[in-house]
Amino acid sequence: MAKAKIKKAPAKDAQTRDVHTPIPSRVLTVLLIAFGGALGLKAWEERRASDDAHAAQQARESMAIASIARAELVRIQTRFETALQLGSDSDAAAKLANVDTPERMSPATPTIAELANGETFRIYAKDSNERWWSASAEIKHLLPAPRGDRSFKLVDTRVSPSGVRFEADGLSSRTITACSPLTGSKISACVTRTIPMLTSQDYNRFLIYLLLLAAPALAVIGLIRTARTNSIRLNHENASRTRLETRWQELDLGGANGVWTVNDQDHTINLRKQARDMLGMETGKATIPISNFVDMMDQESASPLRSKLERGAAGGEFQMRFQVRGIASGRHFEMRGGPTDDGLGGIIYDITEAVRTEARSKQIEVLARTAVEAFPGPFAAWDSRNRLLFWNSGFQHIFEIPPGVMRAGASYDAIMAEAHKQIRVERPSPSGNGREFLLLSDLWITFQSRPMANGGKISVGLDISALKEQEEHMARSEKKLKRLVADLNRSQGQAEVLAMKLAEEKAKAERASQSKSVFLASMSHELRTPLNAINGFSEMLLNEVYGELGDARYKGYAQDILDSGQHLLDMINDILDMAKIEAGKMQISRSLIDPEEAVDSAVRMIRRRAEEKNITLEMKTLNEVPDIEVDHRAVKQMVLNLVSNAIKFTDQGGKITISLMRQDRFVAVSVEDNGIGIPKQDISRLTTPFEQSSADENRNSQGTGLGLALTRSFAEMHGGKLVIESELNVGTRVTFILPISPPAKKPKTKPAPDS
Repeated sequence: MAKAKIKKAPAKDAQTRDVHTPIPSRVLTVLLIAFGGALGLKAWEERRASDDAHAAQQARESMAIASIARAELVRIQTRFETALQLGSDSDAAAKLANVDTPERMSPATPTIAELANGETFRIYAKDSNERWWSASAEIKHLLPAPRGDRSFKLVDTRVSPSGVRFEADGLSSRTITACSPLTGSKISACVTRTIPMLTSQDYNRFLIYLLLLAAPALAVIGLIRTARTNSIRLNHENASRTRLETRWQELDLGGANGVWTVNDQDHTINLRKQARDMLGMETGKATIPISNFVDMMDQESASPLRSKLERGAAGGEFQMRFQVRGIASGRHFEMRGGPTDDGLGGIIYDITEAVRTEARSKQIEVLARTAVEAFPGPFAAWDSRNRLLFWNSGFQHIFEIPPGVMRAGASYDAIMAEAHKQIRVERPSPSGNGREFLLLSDLWITFQSRPMANGGKISVGLDISALKEQEEHMARSEKKLKRLVADLNRSQGQAEVLAMKLAEEKAKAERASQSKSVFLASMSHELRTPLNAINGFSEMLLNEVYGELGDARYKGYAQDILDSGQHLLDMINDILDMAKIEAGKMQISRSLIDPEEAVDSAVRMIRRRAEEKNITLEMKTLNEVPDIEVDHRAVKQMVLNLVSNAIKFTDQGGKITISLMRQDRFVAVSVEDNGIGIPKQDISRLTTPFEQSSADENRNSQGTGLGLALTRSFAEMHGGKLVIESELNVGTRVTFILPISPPAKKPKTKPAPDS
């Protein structure tokens, strides 16, 4: 039998015709990396925005604490300097300002204060002679107590500059510290707060971005594996096909599997056994009419295949795909052939797997392009020669690039030149990676290009308009805060001026009070000396020491002189006692006494005055009263003062009741009358020296207005208090309450209960 003389079809056409080339797996990997990088960039931007918000809040808090600390520092320094300017010695000035260890210093310092150590700070001031002094105080006087998770401290400005800083505190947390200077000093106030290294928002973002990355990652991994599997199968198929073609050229037509021949003379086709098996034909019929063979084909393939076969050798070489009906239905075949001596001859291939591989490759490409299209920002990939490979619609839409320019193969420079027409502002990204663009459409885009392993690169962008809007809002808030701080500083300046004026006025008042006390003491001494002589001589006359006076009226006049002198002496003694109390020099001599005896003694002393006005004096003890540790003279003086006031403001025929009772850890002595009473508006001021009731001006002329003031002072010196209750035209009850035992601490730390 003759050898085959079929001319082989070109290999390139056999392998590329109607075959779709899929996207390489390397490109899919690059897309996945780009997507992951974009998500990481977005997460980093959000984390940075969160840190910026924390830093801004901490800075505001540190400025507020610095303002509080500076106000207190200025108050202390102003009091110290004002006292020095007014002529006080250094110890007195330090005591007034509540500071310690005053000492001279030289030369002058350009600051009002600086830290001495971790516990104290020093302030600087000059006296009226332009000499500089320093004093120290504890830092705790300047700072408020810690609040929640925030702690406050003062640091040296030269060691710890102003600003905000983050520091790691182990693996799970970190600290944020903000420092602001105290204007005019070398001190800064710092606020420190501990925050988690990763917040719940960070974990949420991590989970969300992980899920966003997982979906395309799994898809790309699956696509890559499928593409590799299909590529391997396709390579095997191509290799098999090549081997068949080689064998076709070498083997006899009658002996090759899957071989067919067409006889132009009788229009029949001869199918070898392998070909018949593939097509599902009966093995006994090798040669059949072309029409019968074509009837086995599907409707779409029948007509063109009939035309090719019936033309025979005149039709030349051909390659055609088809499907058959019957047993092999659903499978895909390909016929390749060319002219022979008798007509046509060629090979039939079962390309079902190749067709399915092509379909899967197309599906992979569609999925990959869908993933790129779904990227939220502009995306483009370039080859090693900076030629455009593929892109998403976001790139073309955001930069408004015309379709004729945005095409595969376009150069990077041409595309970016067109994109720059839409850019209003361009600047480096704060992170140092890429650039930031403000477009004519008012969108902010962060844009960067990254190299790929094959020498190409990818360009990725993200819309950061929301982040920029937040930054602008924070900038406006910061300006507003600066204005508020400036207003606060102006207010502090005014407050400092007022404080200095107040200190000056206070110093004047203290000097005036001291002068008054000196004057009262001096005048009282000068008056008491002649009064003692007058009282003594009048008493001698009254007792007729050197003989009878004669007329009885002389004796009455002597009695009047003695009474008036004694009254004046009592007033002077009250004034001296009040002066001592105000000067802090009044001392009480405590001893264990029977309070009932002391009250009774005072009542006996003043009973005659009550009888002169026909006023009934009644004393009663309401419960068992223990001995108390007090000054006996002070108790008598308090009772005398209260009963004297009651007699003065009670009309003839009235009644005064002196009550004594125990109240828990205190003893209360009450003097109650049914006199004219006290107006409510006068009660609060009657314990002030020289203040008197406005109820009856004529009765006020009989006293100095010191009785209630002295009584209140004596009670408070014992750790007790004075209570006044009155109703106009009904009567008055005045009660002084004394502790049974001396208080362990300063008076008023444990106030007596209301009566």
